[in-house]
Amino acid sequence: MTMLAFATEFPVQTSNTSERFVAVVREWLLGSPHTLLGTSDVEGFGRLGHWSATKGNEALVSLRGARDSVDAASVRYRRLDDGLEWTTTVTFSRGDVDAWVAVRVFCESHHPATRLPPAKKPVVVRTLIDALGGGPDSSFCVEQRAYRLSNTEIDRAVTIIQGRSTNRLPIVYVSCMFRGGYVLDPDRLANDLSGMAHVVVEPNRAFSLRLQIDANSENVFGGGIGIYWPDGGGRRSFFMGRGYDGPAELAKAVREEVRGALVNRRPLERCTWAAVQEVVSRAALDELKAAGSTEVEKYIETFDREISSKNELLADAEREIARLKVEVRIYEARIPSGSGTTLNMGGEQDLYPDEISGMVVDALADYLTRVRGDSRRSHVLAALVNANPNKSPAVAYRETLKEHLRGASGLDQKARRALEQLGFEVSDNGKHYKLVFQGDDRYTFSLPKTGSDYRGGLNAAGDISRLLF
Repeated sequence: MTMLAFATEFPVQTSNTSERFVAVVREWLLGSPHTLLGTSDVEGFGRLGHWSATKGNEALVSLRGARDSVDAASVRYRRLDDGLEWTTTVTFSRGDVDAWVAVRVFCESHHPATRLPPAKKPVVVRTLIDALGGGPDSSFCVEQRAYRLSNTEIDRAVTIIQGRSTNRLPIVYVSCMFRGGYVLDPDRLANDLSGMAHVVVEPNRAFSLRLQIDANSENVFGGGIGIYWPDGGGRRSFFMGRGYDGPAELAKAVREEVRGALVNRRPLERCTWAAVQEVVSRAALDELKAAGSTEVEKYIETFDREISSKNELLADAEREIARLKVEVRIYEARIPSGSGTTLNMGGEQDLYPDEISGMVVDALADYLTRVRGDSRRSHVLAALVNANPNKSPAVAYRETLKEHLRGASGLDQKARRALEQLGFEVSDNGKHYKLVFQGDDRYTFSLPKTGSDYRGGLNAAGDISRLLF
């Protein structure tokens, strides 16, 4: 059984050459603790044309050539280890305006009982970024830290959310939590995903609320993380922190989703082994023609290699067609019957987790008590209520308000901190405290600094709860 365990392509600085690329790959190979190859074993590695060597359970092949405006190289390294054959192909392609690198790792089991190990990002990806430098991917640059949007970049965020950006790599969008901050460390996630995706971070909750309007509520929010693909070229995925044991588990899920999507994405043709083989073959043919060679065998060998590269490209295309057919069937199977009903959110957005869905479920449950029990309407409403449990924390929010405002004749530090954790902005407004929920001025409240009696705080909690929760 063969598995494509990892695949990615990313731009590097255009000042790099194929010669520099093979030097970096050579350094990576010789520095690996898993190889038995020594300096003498790789003599001539990466020279123009075709080169190969074997030693023990390892095999190494390099291709390098230049023709017209293309400078390209590819290295294929195979190693057999405990019944598993690992094949890593690393490719470089520089054209007129950019330079790209591709990394693909296959794992093949030679024994049916051998289990394939979990896929990981190979070390060579970081090695190449460090040595060759991340290049521009449309308006982004390949980096090992997150890109933080400014308050004025709403249009850029809308372009990302709606899949209209022109970059190649997917974008992992990290939204601001309701109470501020982020559910995980965006820079650490960006470091883990360098060379695989761009991590983009929104600045604050107010930005998210403005984005919701311009992006037609397509944006992830409230601390959620969304994966958005340029040109609508992939399946959007969304992650909420409360569904995971902690930031580490959430980050792991995001990384695995990106890795799985990249493995199933068609590679850039220029960054494949077959494409470099074609460049090398055509360059060799050009040399033979220029020299006026009549050595038929060399012509035949050159043509055979070019035909082989074409056949490999064709085989790649056939595999892609087969993969797409399987993917279509998977997506069709994931769509349950009767799931065509959708609800347009209009101009509103959740101000706390599961707010709107909780309101809808509550409204359905309430309406269910007022319809005839044996009617079709009753059956449909009951099915909807039973299939959609209310996960809204509204009840807990109401209790928190009562707990901290009961008997209060002002706001101490503990109560103020509790209000801020719920999503209120608390400010001093003369004789009163001004409370604004989630930055939305429609939900502004006043609390007296000195209450008239012990019931004042409880009454205020009740008034706020009735309006919000």
